[in-house]
Amino acid sequence: MRSMQSIRPDRQRGAAALIVVVVLFFILAMVTAYAGRNLIFEQRTSVNNLRAVQALEIAESGLEYAISRFGIGRVDDQCLPTADVGQNTFRDRYTTQLGDGRFEVAGAKVGLQPTCMLLSTGPSCSCPAAGAPNLIDPVGLAPTFQLTFNTTGIAQAGIVRVTSRGCSSIGKQCYDPRLNDADAVAQVSVLLGLNSALATPPSAPLVVRGSLNANAGQLGVVNTDPPTRGVTIDAGGLVTNSGNLRLSTLPGTPGSASILASDTSLSTLSADRMFVSVFGMDRETYRSQPAAIRITCAGDCSTAIADAASTNPGRVVWAQGPVSIDSNIVLGSPATPLLLVVQGDLTVAANVTLHGVLYLHDPSTDPNHAITWSTTAGSTTIHGAVVAERNLSVAGGPTVIFNPAVLRTINLTQGSLVRVPGSWNDFAGS
Repeated sequence: MRSMQSIRPDRQRGAAALIVVVVLFFILAMVTAYAGRNLIFEQRTSVNNLRAVQALEIAESGLEYAISRFGIGRVDDQCLPTADVGQNTFRDRYTTQLGDGRFEVAGAKVGLQPTCMLLSTGPSCSCPAAGAPNLIDPVGLAPTFQLTFNTTGIAQAGIVRVTSRGCSSIGKQCYDPRLNDADAVAQVSVLLGLNSALATPPSAPLVVRGSLNANAGQLGVVNTDPPTRGVTIDAGGLVTNSGNLRLSTLPGTPGSASILASDTSLSTLSADRMFVSVFGMDRETYRSQPAAIRITCAGDCSTAIADAASTNPGRVVWAQGPVSIDSNIVLGSPATPLLLVVQGDLTVAANVTLHGVLYLHDPSTDPNHAITWSTTAGSTTIHGAVVAERNLSVAGGPTVIFNPAVLRTINLTQGSLVRVPGSWNDFAGS
C-alpha cells in the first residue's frame, strides 16, 4: 500500500503574492481609467470654454465693426468703402435718421443683417441693401458675427441699439443658409449714441475769436434769424476796414448795428478752448474720430475736397492747408450739409457754394497771426456759418448767409457713434 506524501507548505508561497499583485494591478487600472476619464472631461470642458470665449469675442468684435462702419462713407455690398455715388453709407443703409436726430429702423431695414466671417486671409463680409447676406462658403471653422439694429422703445435723439451674435464657427445661428449648428454662440448688445460733429452751433454767420480785418473788400454777411437777434459778425476783437461791408439783418435794424465787436466771451478763449467750445472735444481727438476724413492739399484742392464730400456724405472733411480752390464746386446740400475744416489760409478763385460750416483753423503758434481768406475770382457763397479761431483777414467779396436749419442738421445728425456707458449686455448663447 502506497503511503500518501504530505504537501509541503513552501510550494504554496507564490499564490498569495500573485493574488495581491493582481488586485493591485486592478486597483491601478481603475485609478488610471478614472484619471483618464477626468482628463477627457477636463479637455472637453476646456474646449467648450474656449469655444464660448471665441463666440463672445467674435460677438464683441462685431460691435466694434459696427461702430467703425457707422463712421465711414459709402459702402458696397461687401461693406467696403466705395466712391460709387449710387451706394449709400452704412448708417443710411441700416437706419433712418429723422429731422429731430432720432434714429429709426423700420420697413425693409428691420430684417437686414450685415454679416462677417473671419478667414485665414482676412474678413469676408456681406452688407445687403435688401434680402439676406451672401457669403462665399468657407473652408474651415470661419468664426462669424451677424449684426441687427433696432430703436424699439428708444425716444432719445441720436441713440440706436446694436446687437451682435457671434459664432465660434459658421453655423445657422449666425448665417441662415448654413444647415449645421455653430459650436458655440454668444450675443451682446450695446446702445450707440451720436457724438455730435458740431456740439455748439454758431449763433452768428461769421464768428471770429480775434479781430476781423475786412480790407475794404465787399464781404457780405446776412442774418435775418430773430432768435439770434440778427447778429451778422461776432468778433472777440475789433472789426476794421468795414466801410464796404454788405450787411443784411433784421428789418428796421441798420447793418452796422448788427456787428458785435470786442466780445469778451470770445477774446478770453485760447485757440484750443475755442475749438473745444465749438466741437466739444480737443483738436486731435476730433480729426481722428471715425466720422472725420483728412486730406492734404497741394495746389488746387477743388477735386480732393469735392470727392471727399461726395464719397463721404455726412462726414467732416479736414483739409490740411494752405488750401486753394480754383475750380467751380458745390459742397454739401441743405439736406446733407458739409462741415469743412481748413487748416491754414484759404484762397478761392472760382465759383464756390458751400451748404454747411467753414471752420478756419490756424496752426501758427503766433497769437497775433491772422488767418487769410482770399477770394480773388468768382463768387463764394456759404449757406450756414463761418468760424475763425484766430484773427481773420478777408480779401474779396465772399457772402455768408446764416442758415440755422443747416447748423441744426449738422448738430443733430452728423458725428461719430460711440458706446453709451452702462448699456452693454450679453446673453447666453445656445
